[in-house]
Amino acid sequence: MFPKSVTIDKILRGKISIIQLKKGFRYGFDAVFLAAFVNGYLRKLKKKKISLADVGSGVGTISLIIAYHNSEINITAIENNDSYVEIANENILRNNFQKKINLMHGDIFNIDNNLINKFDIVVTNPPFYDQKQKKSENELNDYAKRIINYESWIENSVKLLRDKGIIFLIIPTRLLEKSLKLLSTKTGSFKIFPIWPNKKKSSKRLILLAKKGGASPTELMSGMRLLNNRGEVTKKARSCSNNGIFNFL
Repeated sequence: MFPKSVTIDKILRGKISIIQLKKGFRYGFDAVFLAAFVNGYLRKLKKKKISLADVGSGVGTISLIIAYHNSEINITAIENNDSYVEIANENILRNNFQKKINLMHGDIFNIDNNLINKFDIVVTNPPFYDQKQKKSENELNDYAKRIINYESWIENSVKLLRDKGIIFLIIPTRLLEKSLKLLSTKTGSFKIFPIWPNKKKSSKRLILLAKKGGASPTELMSGMRLLNNRGEVTKKARSCSNNGIFNFL
């Protein structure tokens, strides 16, 4: 499949094989870290069987990492780009996760009514560039990063949750205020986990958790630095990337 236009890469120390386009959006630390946070949360959860929606799943990176670490999970990966759906299907088969991951060619802006109030967890790495920002010369890369309506993306993602369900997002820090405002109409009990490039630079990314119907106080968590003072990847960040689990609770 696509012999000249894709690469086959290994993640989690070779435990997962992933096909992705050479030119286009390729997975990065956002996807791996977000999946690792979900896995850390699921380790602490007493409930055995979990239903999870991966909104804007791309080639399936987040779904694959979560499926690898959880035996009793039912994942619905939702993606509307034809190329990504085709590659995601190959990735699911390649890693033998077809019993755990249901790939849906769907659109979060026009969600299937059968998915509303269905999931214990929603995870999403939403495209975050607005229409005013410079477009990428690569069409698929631009598609994956540019969102038409961030408000609808968040609001419809929350609709997928059951009462007391949890949404996990990884977003640019600059979108925190907007995200909290959007989420506060239906969710609460926010947990904010900043990610810093190093000791000297401010946070550019953060992971945000919200509970549907939650009312607990907002919690600003300890956060994570990616690089230490020597410019090396920190032990915490390396463990997160290598193992796909981060125990933040």
